[in-house]
This record gives sequence, structure tokens and C-alpha cells, in this order.
Amino acid sequence: MGAIFRLLALLLIGSFAICMVLHTLTGEAIWRQRAMQALKWGVVLGLSFFGLFILRRAAVFI
Repeated sequence: MGAIFRLLALLLIGSFAICMVLHTLTGEAIWRQRAMQALKWGVVLGLSFFGLFILRRAAVFI
């Protein structure tokens, strides 16, 4: 499970960086919008990872 999250996180970080570089080079707003989408999904991925991590730890107490 951790490997999947790690791979997705690396892909999202890479796509964010590439989109921001393209936005800087071309000045087109679409690349900034795509970078913000990648950032948004990265935050969602991080929150879901930590949520699942906490739930797995809390299952011991149930």
C-alpha cells in the first residue's frame, strides 16, 4: 500500500513541477491551472494516506 502512495506522490510532484516550469517559460495560464490541479490532488492523496494510517493504528483499540 505504501508503494502505491509513494508512486502516486512522486508522479504528482513531478507533474506539478513540470507544469510550473512550462507556465514560467510560456506564460500561458493553462499550465498554472494544471499545476494547481496536481497540487490539489497531492493534498488529497496526502490526507487520505494519513487518514488510512491513523485508521489502521486505531483499529487496534476497537
